[in-house]
Amino acid sequence: MNLNNKKILFIAPKFYYYHSDIVKSLEFQGSYVTFYPEMIQSVLYRISNKFSAMLENYLRNRYLKSILDDTKENMYEIVFVIRGGYLSPLWLEALRLKLPNAEFVMYQWDSTRQNNYLALIKYFDSVKTFDMIDAKKYNLDYLPLFYTRQYRELQKEKKVQKYDLVFFGAYHSDRLKIIKYIDKLFKKNNLVFKYHLFVTRLALFRLLLTRVISLNDLPYFKTYSVSSDEIIETYKESSAVLDIELSIQNGLTMRTFETLGAHLKLVTTNENITKESFYDPNTIMYIDRNNINLELDFFKKTRDIDNKFDEFHIDSWIKNILV
Repeated sequence: MNLNNKKILFIAPKFYYYHSDIVKSLEFQGSYVTFYPEMIQSVLYRISNKFSAMLENYLRNRYLKSILDDTKENMYEIVFVIRGGYLSPLWLEALRLKLPNAEFVMYQWDSTRQNNYLALIKYFDSVKTFDMIDAKKYNLDYLPLFYTRQYRELQKEKKVQKYDLVFFGAYHSDRLKIIKYIDKLFKKNNLVFKYHLFVTRLALFRLLLTRVISLNDLPYFKTYSVSSDEIIETYKESSAVLDIELSIQNGLTMRTFETLGAHLKLVTTNENITKESFYDPNTIMYIDRNNINLELDFFKKTRDIDNKFDEFHIDSWIKNILV
């Protein structure tokens, strides 16, 4: 599909800067884009989400109705939805009636276990997912995630290496256990591991109170977040990046593609990466999260520079979705 001069209705979560970069890529390829967040971003809605299901439903339906009201007949040629966790079959049916000639395309960067979107599939002409297992199970097209321009630019902006391995991410599942193991191993072998395991102060207090963690674990946590600019500056001085995905997740994370797109080496707990055509044990190390074994020679090797990862750049990714 040639995207030049196409009018696109784009609905997606406001997730870090990714929704903005997708809009920029669509516009770069000649499209006219109208973006709506998947869900209303107001403080009132966030409060209702916790305290009043009735108010939450009212605000959600009013917001979705406003999108319908703003959409004139045959106004868009493409409806592009990412996730669609708050969209109902009834609403999609109404939108299709307004846009009978539009191509409806959905992409999933959640698995069905996190966001059960199965009831929405029949309203779309094309559905792609980042989850290899969901793709096989539900007969959907498989398409991994992407990396953005700033990570491609990192290929040319490397500095003197300070860190053998880095990790940035929020606390969940077994991330603390894995980080503790690697931290001790690296210190024994004179390797440098920089990590930022984020948790809010309230959540940290709750973890201590419920004895999920101990006082000895506190040094592993940070109660402040870091900007994407700071992460990129750290990547410039790094050899490899650690990726610890949710244990219930099969799809490869955004961090996977950002790391490889920046021509850095990757250490990941996601075994599915070994099934990918781009898998290279000299560049990518899979570790079993239940039986961690790191080959330390991996961090001493220099990564070969190549362009075989270009197909996962955001501009190529967009073309692969809207075909």
